[in-house]
Amino acid sequence: MTNTNKNHEFLTHIENNVKKSPAWTIDELLAKAGGVENVYLVYVDIIKGFCDIGPLSSVRVREMVQPVKALTDSLLERGLLASNLIFLQDAHPEQAVEFTSFAPHCVQGTIEAEIVDELRSYQDLPGVQVYSKNATNGLFGVNQEGIPFHEAVTKILARKARSTFVMVGDCTDLCIYQNTMGIRLLANEQNADVEVIVPISHVRTYDLPIDVANEIGAFAHNADFFDIVFLYHMKANGITLVTNLSEKKEE
Repeated sequence: MTNTNKNHEFLTHIENNVKKSPAWTIDELLAKAGGVENVYLVYVDIIKGFCDIGPLSSVRVREMVQPVKALTDSLLERGLLASNLIFLQDAHPEQAVEFTSFAPHCVQGTIEAEIVDELRSYQDLPGVQVYSKNATNGLFGVNQEGIPFHEAVTKILARKARSTFVMVGDCTDLCIYQNTMGIRLLANEQNADVEVIVPISHVRTYDLPIDVANEIGAFAHNADFFDIVFLYHMKANGITLVTNLSEKKEE
């Protein structure tokens, strides 16, 4: 039988572990990275279909948009190149196989597949990298030239210089987890000097209560639970968790 007390004790443990993650300033991030030129800001699925409109949009997920915008502004002000901004985003065909698991969403060419308005000006900068994906794992996504994201990451790793990937967006337990772990594992395989960072204040997952899930025939999804579990699991696998990345040190 399930040991409820033991499970509760472990959940409390991982929650406390995640909460103990440090808060960094932007300048501390750049110092640890060895310079702004070594930083890559990866936006995962910060699009209207998850933030604004459609069956998978979520008010909770939208909470991270403004922190992401502020982080982008801070990094660009410090000299981050537009080519170090990387967007991974859903753009599904109408008959996507993924729709057998999730409600149809973010079909290519629709408003749901568009970047949120607050980030559009960054995506329009010359040299920005945009990869469209048909799966939760963006490493398989491709840019306009048909080059998959994993090839771009491999080229970055081939620089033989320290690389720092900052992952922001949604959802913590799905696309953030898979893309973050994908980069971490690719770096491990190549024995590359890479740090992958997830600022907790800049990622979110969605909430779907049990009663609502039962009513619509979906899987229930407790956002607080999945946020904590997957953040902890990333940390246990070599991902750096920070509670925030901001201009000033938190008091």
